[in-house]
Amino acid sequence: MSRRLRDRWEYLWQKLDAETVPQEIFDKLVKAYTSPDRFYHNLTHIEDCLFLFDQTRFLAIHWEEVELAIWFHDAIYDSKRKDNEGRSAEWAKIAIQQGGLPDGIAGRVSQMILATRHNEEVTDTDAQLMVDVDLSILGREQDVFWHYEENIRKEYAWAPDPLFKQRRIEILSGFLSRPNLYYHQEFRARFEEQARVNLRQALARLSGKADA
Repeated sequence: MSRRLRDRWEYLWQKLDAETVPQEIFDKLVKAYTSPDRFYHNLTHIEDCLFLFDQTRFLAIHWEEVELAIWFHDAIYDSKRKDNEGRSAEWAKIAIQQGGLPDGIAGRVSQMILATRHNEEVTDTDAQLMVDVDLSILGREQDVFWHYEENIRKEYAWAPDPLFKQRRIEILSGFLSRPNLYYHQEFRARFEEQARVNLRQALARLSGKADA
């Protein structure tokens, strides 16, 4: 385990003026994110989110809270369940309580994590940033995007191909139908165009029209 990540975790809690740094939870998070069944929603994804966040944290109102939400947003991940974000938010609340931080922080961080369900409009600026960071993978270079798609399929290895394709088409079509995939202009300028190219190609491949 990289000392760099632990140092970052400790610094974050210090900036939040926590009474104590919940080191045991850090260890449990790392264990969860390095589980062998995590092909995309793993520690590499968290590090990638943190790297992008470092470039865009100026957009945040409470950057420390956004970073905390990043750490926890995929803490619980079971591809057969639909309550992963809710359970992850609850885990974040427990950590925040252990750190002796106010309920207001717990509430805001929880809402940011729940926003990564990507099923409703988000109006809070920090939650919008959390969503943009999480969805940036859709607008990456094609080799990165296709590797992401392959890893998602591995996480759903239990699902028969027709079922997986149907559900994946529904999810990706939902993103593509949005007027804007990203809330912040900085993300739109960097990722929006490529994301739409990637999504259209993924949908064509899933529907058997890859040459369309």
